[in-house]
Amino acid sequence: MWEGKSQFEDLLTGERFRGVPWQWVEEGEIPQPYRRLLCHDRDMTSTLAAFHEGEVTLKVFQSSRNGDQYLREVLLSVGGKPVEYGVILISLDHFPPALRERILGEREPLGSILNTSGFPYQSCPRGNLEFCDPGFTADIFPSASSGSLYGRYNALLDSEGRFLARILEILPRENQ
Repeated sequence: MWEGKSQFEDLLTGERFRGVPWQWVEEGEIPQPYRRLLCHDRDMTSTLAAFHEGEVTLKVFQSSRNGDQYLREVLLSVGGKPVEYGVILISLDHFPPALRERILGEREPLGSILNTSGFPYQSCPRGNLEFCDPGFTADIFPSASSGSLYGRYNALLDSEGRFLARILEILPRENQ
């Protein structure tokens, strides 16, 4: 399980981001609209739904399970437009069976599941990041403009402070 930023960095050694320079950045270094979308202690699903004025849908690229640890690589979209790439490690043992079933069904984002079920949780962002190569466009995002990609490392905790999920959330470039 990831305990901090060093374990999180292992996610960025995957094929999609291999060789792409990135760095941790402070909130004030992130331009709008990315700062508004990333620098808060709410879930990204409802934040993206409000910003893009639509329902967030889920596409799972790949997933794996090791006991109660469930890892998936996802794309969130609104109206067919990609709005977030994510890698999420979910601790299934902290969810009741009905929610585990919904999570493993891979039909809806975790944020939607938590919000519609009323399951108590808190979002605890751990850091913001910038993909620094202006020529880099993740193959999952259309190129809207030049510049960096921004994201955050987030953790979702239950009411007892246990990790529900650890998430890498990366936003596409937005037309300014």
